[in-house]
Amino acid sequence: MSDRHSLAAFQAEAVEAMAATVRRVARDVSFRPAEARAISLQSGTLLLQAPTGSGKTLMLGRALESVTGGLPQPMVWLWFAPFSGLVAQTRDSLAAQCPGLRLRDLAVDREAATTRDGDVFLQTWASVATKVKEARRIRSETESAKSLDTMLEILRAEGFRVGVVIDEAHIAFRSTTEATQFYLNVLQPDVTLLATATPNDDRLREFAKSAGLSVEWRVEIARRDVVAAGLNKRGLMLGIVRFPPEVEKFLDLETAALTAGWTQHTRIADRLKERDIALTPLMLVQVEDQEQGGADPVDRVKAKLIEIGVPESAIAIHTSGQPDANFHTLAYDPSRQVLVFKMAVATGFDAPRAWTLVSVRPNRGRDFGMQVVGRIMRVHAAVRPIHGQDALLDRGYVFLSDAEVQQGLEAAAREVDAVERSIRGVADVLDVVDYAVLPPAPAGVAEPGPHIPQAPKTPEDRQLRLNRLIEAGIVPEAVRAMAPETQDRTIVAGEWRRVVTETPLFGEALPKDAVAGVAPSRPASVGPSYKAYPLRKDLGVPERLFAERPPAPEAYDSDDFLRSVARGFIDRGELVRLVARRRQSADLSLRDLFLGDSEKLQLQVRLSNRRIADEAQGAFEFNDSIDPRLLKRALLHELRASALKDGIEFEEADLRRAVDLGALSNPDALVTAVRETMARFRKVVPAEPIPDPLRERDGLPEGRLAAHGVFTSDMNGPEAAFAEMVDQDDSGTILWWLRTPHNTPWAGKLILPNGRSFFPDFAVGVRGRSTPQQVALVEIKDDGSTGRLNADENNLKAQVQHMEYRAPFWAAKGPGGEFERLEWNPSLRRIVATDRFQVQTMVLVG
Repeated sequence: MSDRHSLAAFQAEAVEAMAATVRRVARDVSFRPAEARAISLQSGTLLLQAPTGSGKTLMLGRALESVTGGLPQPMVWLWFAPFSGLVAQTRDSLAAQCPGLRLRDLAVDREAATTRDGDVFLQTWASVATKVKEARRIRSETESAKSLDTMLEILRAEGFRVGVVIDEAHIAFRSTTEATQFYLNVLQPDVTLLATATPNDDRLREFAKSAGLSVEWRVEIARRDVVAAGLNKRGLMLGIVRFPPEVEKFLDLETAALTAGWTQHTRIADRLKERDIALTPLMLVQVEDQEQGGADPVDRVKAKLIEIGVPESAIAIHTSGQPDANFHTLAYDPSRQVLVFKMAVATGFDAPRAWTLVSVRPNRGRDFGMQVVGRIMRVHAAVRPIHGQDALLDRGYVFLSDAEVQQGLEAAAREVDAVERSIRGVADVLDVVDYAVLPPAPAGVAEPGPHIPQAPKTPEDRQLRLNRLIEAGIVPEAVRAMAPETQDRTIVAGEWRRVVTETPLFGEALPKDAVAGVAPSRPASVGPSYKAYPLRKDLGVPERLFAERPPAPEAYDSDDFLRSVARGFIDRGELVRLVARRRQSADLSLRDLFLGDSEKLQLQVRLSNRRIADEAQGAFEFNDSIDPRLLKRALLHELRASALKDGIEFEEADLRRAVDLGALSNPDALVTAVRETMARFRKVVPAEPIPDPLRERDGLPEGRLAAHGVFTSDMNGPEAAFAEMVDQDDSGTILWWLRTPHNTPWAGKLILPNGRSFFPDFAVGVRGRSTPQQVALVEIKDDGSTGRLNADENNLKAQVQHMEYRAPFWAAKGPGGEFERLEWNPSLRRIVATDRFQVQTMVLVG
């Protein structure tokens, strides 16, 4: 027959080894019929382990063909595959390559009377080895057909021996109980040939153990032999798409993987044309299973494929929910360039024109590497003449939507590549690599017991605990102005006392000896005494400060306000330029898991409008007074007009994406636009009068330049240190200073772009400053290392200016203990230290 394949050396060797095993077992059971079951179980099983694409079906078929008519007794073969599609594929292959075998279909043909030596009955394993009665009609008696069980009994009575071939055996034995019972009680094979592409499969071992089998004989095919014969591609490239971290949120990683796969698919198609090879490559796309009641992932992925430029007519789908009646012709249909599938195609599907696989399915393990990847490792007959001569065509390509789940693929590659060609009668000696989650590391030093107060570990913890003790009247307010070390000792002592005199802070009460020697500083029932401190008008302290008032509520919804924000944002954020931005450049890293070399390519990935919209939603909701719907409507209106004016072609989706993208990529532009617009609508008015006198605790430390003559008790450590620094100024620059607590009606507050109020910590009179009342506002932060400094609210505060007093100064203690000046850095989008804070700098108006 002209189309009959000649065998490669490794295939011929495997065929002879399998045929020899069948002959030996057939001879032994014929000569020693009383020991037939024991012989079959102990030495009648052979495992063919060979990489996908090595021709397992061909080798098995030729082995059966070579023993037909040459055994002591006639033998009938039952050939099982995991899926009906694979059964059809196997039947076509055997019919073409093994004409000496007579193929029969168990579903419709179970006549023992017409059976002859070498007959091969094809069927799925699930149709016979299942506990679901409706699914195993083949084993049920009907008026027109015997059951499989009866047919085998008749054949054995007539002197036939039974051989079994189980292709993709690692799948057949998923249900060990049913498989074992059917195998031992019904099939009772004299010879068993198992075939798999998966080395060292646990399910095979479990089945063999439960059935009492000894898989003594093995034929193992090394991948290098399959590659040398031109049946497997030389390499397997794992492709990972990487983006700059700042733009990853704008992209859909699934779309990126599909784009990478389609790009590589196109490169392969172009190369085939260059080499005048009339072959259309196939890209496989594996999706996850559909959740109950959820959307079909196939529809989602198909829409993304069309979005990135794949013609809809070129996409084929084959799943249990959307089966393709002509599924197995897809391998030869050049009009179909993409096949979307779930799991069934992962095993046994013969598609030699497949080069590229994109998997968006989660939980990829070793089976994924062994089976799914096998679909793209075959070499098409049209390419074999140049096998080994073109690096692009000599590799398969896998792209994952999540780079963190590549272990299964890498493990499969290592394990497949480690298999040596051998024919041996020993047990499997290769280890199974199992990626298990490591247990959590043992805990370090145990935390102190719940009864023992510990010194605060962070400034936040210190302030929180100190506030509780002051509010409870256990420690005086003046402690706030003390050094952190003193505050910590006071906190520990105060919490000890609270445990003893009131309710436990830490759960159970302490034992008596645990609180020995801790004496209360004063009875809890005695409150602090207060004193009236007059305002130091002699220092030039004004009676009132100026405070900003937000725009009227109706102003936020006005066309004037919204258009002003929109125009400012469009100009500052360069939104017109973003209208045409539909793609993002990315790096595609390709690494060969077999050959070890690598390659980097540039990729253009389509931006995800949905992800950008989801990410940007909060960007338009930062001010509760501004309706985000009205703001976006104004933005779209103004952007549409600007794009038309500049002659830019666009769709409505382009405008929406540009607006969202601008809010994400340049949030300061939107904040600035709102801030500048609010400056037109807000007002500045005299605040409430500064308290005169100020009622405060008696005995506070005196302040030479303090507005009320004392260091008030409402300051934390850094604030008290700053007050002390300005109070000690002897240059004449500082005229007076005033602590302005948060939410105080007499403070010089500012209105933030988000609509909230900002109360700087201090108002300071600075000689020579050209602002009303010579006032400078100062904000003090504890430090810049805890992360609070660059909180979103602080970043907004650092960008605003008071309508009368201009930009507040910011300061924090540096590593050396001296105050540093802080400023907003627009390029870093952070508040950063610039230089040492000097009181003379407050003369300047920001």
